[in-house]
Amino acid sequence: MKKNSKAKKWQLYAAIGAASVVVLGAGGILLFRQPSQTAVKDEPTHLVVAKEGSVASSVLLSGTVTAKNEQYVYFDASKGDLDEILVSVGDKVSEGQALVKYSSSEAQAAYDSASRAVAKADRHINELNQARNEAASAPQLPVPAGGEGAAAQTPAPVSGNSVSSIDAQLGDARDARADAAAQLSKAQSQLDAMTVLSTLEGTVVEVNRNVSKSPTGASQVVVHVVSNENLQVKGELSEYNLANLSVGQEVTFTSKVYQDKSWIGKLSYISDYPKNNGEAASTAAAAAGNSGSKYPYTIDVTSEIGDLKQGFSVSVEVKNKTKAILVPLTSVVTENDKNYVWVLDEQKKAKKVEVGLGNADADNQEITSGLTNGVKVISNPTSSLEEGKEVKADEETN
Repeated sequence: MKKNSKAKKWQLYAAIGAASVVVLGAGGILLFRQPSQTAVKDEPTHLVVAKEGSVASSVLLSGTVTAKNEQYVYFDASKGDLDEILVSVGDKVSEGQALVKYSSSEAQAAYDSASRAVAKADRHINELNQARNEAASAPQLPVPAGGEGAAAQTPAPVSGNSVSSIDAQLGDARDARADAAAQLSKAQSQLDAMTVLSTLEGTVVEVNRNVSKSPTGASQVVVHVVSNENLQVKGELSEYNLANLSVGQEVTFTSKVYQDKSWIGKLSYISDYPKNNGEAASTAAAAAGNSGSKYPYTIDVTSEIGDLKQGFSVSVEVKNKTKAILVPLTSVVTENDKNYVWVLDEQKKAKKVEVGLGNADADNQEITSGLTNGVKVISNPTSSLEEGKEVKADEETN
């Protein structure tokens, strides 16, 4: 009885084990089949309309904010001795305001001499005019009709001068006066040049009252005035970016000081020549391991200046000004080194079109050939798409 009981228990355990294996196997099959069924199920087809636009530029530059309008007054020994600096750092100055005054004994002497010459010429002209008036008002004896002694009865000119001779002298005197006036005007200009005037409205940011009258003095700044109304960004770009940029392109730039703000400007100048030109500079750059030449550029700020200040270091992004047909990056399919886009034709059937590619950014791809503006593009093509197959798609998302 015990043997039979043991045999029955063994059979029962074996049956339970076999049933467990079957259940686990079936569960495993179902478990592994479920993902594949989900994978086979396609997502809804999304459509977008190919439109003309520009991809975000990848050209990044760095620069420094400077004043667009500024005036440097350098020491000029030819004007004479530096007599007086009429402004101080921080002063607001207007256009035409005196900044620096020189003194020159030679310029003053020339002005005084020219002034005396004009006064002398005026006195001579007055004397001649008076003499002419006297000559013209002097009584004249009648001239006889003829006969002997007629010539002897003709009165002599008053003071030995006739009106006609005085007129000739007046002409010469007026010419002399005009020459003297010209010299006076020239001397006045030289004297006026002794005072240097501001060429703009702005703020004095630098004053040097210890300028030495020496061969190196000409390079010393006496006064520096800047205008905060018009700012620009200056920097250098590499030769690799030179071909991709042009004057007139719009840019945006930001400052680390105000990271949540941005400004807009336009490229107003790109130099045709590198900053360090010449064979020696190129050799030195190569020896230092520098990659390529650097070309100066200037950006005019076109947006509101706001908190932007001179001296800020900024990061510049150049906006791409070229227009092209744009499609989402996800819509481009590559097969055998060729690029394709699935589109929807007028019968709402799928059609694979070979396209040429241009630049791209994080979202969009430029299409240089193969598509026209306004065509409907499948943005999420799958392997189940077939040429000529009708496609059920949602509404266009752009």
